[in-house]
Amino acid sequence: MANFWMNFAIEIAVLSFLGVLYYFYQKRKILQYEENKVPLVMNYILESCLSHKTDSPQPMLDTLIEQLDDFLQKKIMSPPLALLRTYADSNDCTPELKLIIHEGLKEINE
Repeated sequence: MANFWMNFAIEIAVLSFLGVLYYFYQKRKILQYEENKVPLVMNYILESCLSHKTDSPQPMLDTLIEQLDDFLQKKIMSPPLALLRTYADSNDCTPELKLIIHEGLKEINE
């Protein structure tokens, strides 16, 4: 009977240790995601803007694409949030892109 309790205690200790390791692993992943959230969201918005771009001239969208690209290449330090809001509220923006931009801005601010 003592052998059973010894094995049981060892299994509990091993599982507890693995649980603590998993907790710290997940905590590190969450912190890394929070640290990289803005570039991830800006990259998704840039890809969406590029997919909605047409051959006709769209100066506001072109400026937004350039600003987003500059931010992602670290030529500028802060994301172009004001330009994103302005473009999303303009009549030039498609409803799909407007929704993507607003959701991205909401994700960044939360």
